[in-house]
Amino acid sequence: MFLAGVFSGAAVAQSSGTQTTPSPANPNSPRTVKAKVPPEFQKIADQASQAREANQDQQAINLYLQALKLNPSWNEGWWYLGTLYYDGNQFPEGVGAFHNLVEMMPDYGAGWAMLGLCESETHDIENAYIHLQMGRAKGMGDNKELIYATRYHQALIDLLLGNFEEANSLLSSLVTQNVLSTNVKQAMGLALLRVQLQPNQIDPSKDALVSAAGDVGELEALGDFDEAKKAFEKMIHDYPSTPFVHYSYGVMLAELSQYKEAEQQLLEEIKVNPDSSMPYMQVAYVYIRTSRYEDALGMARKATQLVPGSFAAHYLAGRSLLEVGQVNESIQELNIAKRLAPTSPEVRYSLARALSRAHRPQEAAKEQEEFKRLNARVEQAKQKLPPQSFRESNDRGDTAPHEAPKQPGTNSPQ
Repeated sequence: MFLAGVFSGAAVAQSSGTQTTPSPANPNSPRTVKAKVPPEFQKIADQASQAREANQDQQAINLYLQALKLNPSWNEGWWYLGTLYYDGNQFPEGVGAFHNLVEMMPDYGAGWAMLGLCESETHDIENAYIHLQMGRAKGMGDNKELIYATRYHQALIDLLLGNFEEANSLLSSLVTQNVLSTNVKQAMGLALLRVQLQPNQIDPSKDALVSAAGDVGELEALGDFDEAKKAFEKMIHDYPSTPFVHYSYGVMLAELSQYKEAEQQLLEEIKVNPDSSMPYMQVAYVYIRTSRYEDALGMARKATQLVPGSFAAHYLAGRSLLEVGQVNESIQELNIAKRLAPTSPEVRYSLARALSRAHRPQEAAKEQEEFKRLNARVEQAKQKLPPQSFRESNDRGDTAPHEAPKQPGTNSPQ
């Protein structure tokens, strides 16, 4: 069973046994809609429950199907039928059961989460991503194992889509909850190395590299930066030409405000990986933080050439142009960034500053108001987030360079 298997050896003692779903007595369990049903329904429903509790899964499935034919509005029946399908690796059937459940209970987060887990197993990535997000947004009560599995599966999809910061953030939240396993560590290693694979797709010849990167990721998530620096130095010694090793080290150093050392690592990354926009953007960020705006502009312009669809690259270019006094050019770049990321408060803030300097007060005031609105929404969303690593994705657009966004659907507030 995957919910237990993915965290094998993990610290998930909060869940007893291998049960992955809320019990019927749990207030977060689905409620049955009362309706007129044939008298034999209750007898079959009771038999289905007894078979399930006796681990007679196929018999339980058959009985649940009979009961649901008599009473299609039996929410609890769809829930247990879906979980039986999931635990039996009958994922397409599980999709159907949980679809029926969430249609009747659209606010039941655990139902959306289980639907997303089943869809993930059937490789319906787009729907799985959306429904896992819905499960997290609506909440899953105190079912920690389901919460952890949902985060893990969403992180795996983020890896496939190239959303590495998002994957790292989700995986780090598992580590900070003491969910430590080989699968989680390998996924963290793939996120750090920015590899669009899942743990079960790793070439055996790369196991040591991915494991070493995962060790670093765990240390970062736990805030043990002294040990993380030592681990990074060993990785650089062992894998000096591997893309994104220098980059990830540089990002950590920049977040620790060790800008000189960060610059060195990021420039090394550019030598190793000159066609990636990421080190150019991160160096531009470091230069902005250290008031080297002309140098930042050169790096940001290189990034916009490599990834014209990246809002962060255009934001960094616009911010640099503003600081060197090229106000009109700054407005042009920031408007591109706004078009690419209309919900980024930092872009609106910088654009308001640029418009003010250009003596366009009405437009500046409008952007300032939009900044306040978006900033309040970001701050509100942060209150709902699970614990993150120190190196999390930043919706403001100022500290987390991104490629052009790739995830389907819309982002969950959690």
